[in-house]
Parts: sequence; structure tokens; C-alpha cells
Amino acid sequence: MKQYIYILFSVFSLSLSAQSVLTGYQSGSYLLQSSSNPSAFPEANLVVGFPCLSNLSVGLQLPLSLNQILENGSDDSLRFSFPLITSHLIENNLLSTSFRNQLFHVGLKVGAKKNVFVYIGDELVVNAGAQFSKEFISYLSQGNANFINKHMNFNSEKIEVNAYNSFYLGSAMQVNEKFAIGMRVKLLKGIANVNTRKLNVGFYTDSTASPIFATTLNADILVQASGQGASNDTIDFDPLLNNGFALDFGASYQFTDQLNASIALNDLGSITWDEFNNTIYTTDGETEFLFNGLSQSSAGAEDLQAQLEDLTASLLILMEPHEIKGSYKTKLHPSFYLGVSYDLNEKHHFSGLYHRKKNVDLAINVFSLGYQLQLSRSIELLVSCQRIGIVNALASGFVWSPGALQVHFILDNILVADVFDAKNFFVQMGLSFHFGKKNQAQKK
Repeated sequence: MKQYIYILFSVFSLSLSAQSVLTGYQSGSYLLQSSSNPSAFPEANLVVGFPCLSNLSVGLQLPLSLNQILENGSDDSLRFSFPLITSHLIENNLLSTSFRNQLFHVGLKVGAKKNVFVYIGDELVVNAGAQFSKEFISYLSQGNANFINKHMNFNSEKIEVNAYNSFYLGSAMQVNEKFAIGMRVKLLKGIANVNTRKLNVGFYTDSTASPIFATTLNADILVQASGQGASNDTIDFDPLLNNGFALDFGASYQFTDQLNASIALNDLGSITWDEFNNTIYTTDGETEFLFNGLSQSSAGAEDLQAQLEDLTASLLILMEPHEIKGSYKTKLHPSFYLGVSYDLNEKHHFSGLYHRKKNVDLAINVFSLGYQLQLSRSIELLVSCQRIGIVNALASGFVWSPGALQVHFILDNILVADVFDAKNFFVQMGLSFHFGKKNQAQKK
């Protein structure tokens, strides 16, 4: 389990930004469009992504901003404030991070009318999330003295980490001048996974108990884990045994020369994690432990240290999950997009987007309004305002298309007045080559 805790915190700490592609959904970048909607149809006859840099994104979604975590001390220093933290938490909170890197992408138009675009590519995907309740943080920060004679049961806390490789084959077809459809088939290879099928923990402190504040701890745990060998050379590991399959679907319709609508549903699939790479941790039902507290005698710190060591040893013996082997299956979290765009003229374009995706056990709804300015034949500026759950965000970026080269870059919260108020961050960049375009400017 230590390896997975290390992986989890490494992913959280190294990721700098959050959320999936939103600002680029209606941009002039084919790779940004196609990553969300497989019906995206490029103007170029041949598209080649730069290896490992054609579409790279990193993200982080926080439940609180720094201003809701830190407070100024009397000496003007910043320090964590648990009362401040708990006062801003909602009933169920989510900390999530994502990383996607398109390792390669190649596609070309086929057919006599060049109305079919087929492509092949490969992508590395890492998603991680932790869900926790306000009550759980309150209990940990305030201690059991504030919860006498209350059964404190925590069963909404969950951890989910998923890392896999996606080799995909896709096709977009321009059915006629107005209607386009697309589909993408993904062959998945699981790299690492951690998911808490059961993480039920309960505490009860009886006011009549002797000694005072004696607390009963109950736990029922089932954690599925795969891929420890990815971070530990001493453990056998074969990711080729972890197989999965997924489908993406998309369509768009041009109602008028100015108005377009599109829809997409991605990641309909699952991964089966092979027994060879897996370890399942379980308490085999509910276990119970009575914690009588700590007392300090004339022996001082040495006596207190001995009590802590005895307590730790007892908890490890009683609460340590048993390790068993077995295969299991995890489903991907489908991602839904519904977009509309309006071209005021050749320079000014407006768009709206609804996006829904489940993260751990929480469904996240995102509403986005965007503006795209075609500053010149080769430069497009992007701006969007987003409502992600209960969090507001601003994003901006650009698409630069000089000749066959196309570069895109998007950064969330670049316009936030106070970075300490930000709860989500996102950065996305990529570089690709487009050959056989009719003109230098990418049409929308």
C-alpha cells in the first residue's frame, strides 16, 4: 500500500492544473476539437502530431482556495487554519487531478470526395481523485471530545487513481455540407489503479465509559490495487495483461452559415485488471478496536512514547487488511459534451458548451461561454468563462497556424485578480503539422 500512497501524493503534488479541454472545444485547432469530439473534421488533407507534444494537458481541481485555507498570524505569517477550512467545506468535497499526453497522432483524408478522415494515435492518461466529507475533516481537526455519544460513521470517503495507455483508431465523415459524424475505438492497457470499493470507518465515544473518552473504532475496508510493479522493481509486473476497450461518438450539424451545434459522448468502456498485477486489501468484514486514550505518568515522555508504540502495534495487528489476489474490472467515467457556436463574421465567433463528467463518485457539471477572435490569418485568440460545479473560472489561450505548423496553448485562471482565490488550474499545449490546407487560416 505504501507504493500507492506515494503515487497518489506524487500525482497531486506534481500536477499544476485542472479539468478537461473546454476552451479549445470550439477553437480553430483540429487536435483540440478532435480530443473532445471525434466528428471534428480538419481542413488539411494530412495531419501529423509532433511526437509526445501534439496535445499535452495537466490539471488540478481543489475544493478550497488558498484564501480559504491560510490565515495571517499575529506576526503576519501565513498558517493553516482548521476552523477556516471546515467553515468553507461543503458536504462532499473533491480533490482531483488529471494528466493526458498524446504520444502520437497521424490522420489523412480518403475517398474520391475526400469527405472521410481516418486517423490513428496513442495517448497516456492519468486521473486521480479523493472524495471526503466536511464531517470527516471536522472530526479529525476537533477531536472526539466534541462528539460525545455520537456515532460518527464515515462511508463517503473514497480514493481513485487510474493510469492507462489508449491506442485509438478513429474516423470522421462529412456526410454532406451540413452534417458530420465521427467515432473512435480505443484499445486500453492498464498501468496502475487504486480504488476504494469500501472505506467505511466509524467512531463512538461513550460519556459513561471508563477511562473517560474511551473510543470504539470500527472499520470495514476493501481496496483494489493494481500495478505496484510500476514503482517497485522487486514486484513482477506486466501491463500488457490489463486489457480494456472504449468508444467515443460525436456529431455536428451546421444549421446556417453562422450557427453550428455539436454533441459528443466519450470513454464508454472499461479495463479488466489481471490477477497477476493485482493485490486486493480487505478487513474481511467489520473489525473493532477500543482506544482507551493515553496517560502520562512520572516517567514522562518515555512512558508516553511507549504507549504510542503499543497503540500503533495493536492497530496494525487488528486493522491491517489481509492481502488477496484476484482480477477485477473498473469502468471509465464517460464524458458528455453539448456545444453551440455562432460566427458573427470572419473575425468574431461566440460559443457555448455544457460538459458533464463523473469524478470519483461526484458528477461535475460545467457550463462555459467562449469568445474566439481571428486576429489575423494565422492567429486566433481564445477566451472563456466557466462554471465548474460551484467554482467560477476564466481561461484564455491562442491557436497559431503559420503555414503547415499549428501550435495551441490554453491556461485557466490567467485573468484571476488574486491567485489565492483560484480553486482550479489547467494548462494545455500542443504542436502539429497540417499539410494540404486550402488556405492558411483554419476554418471553423
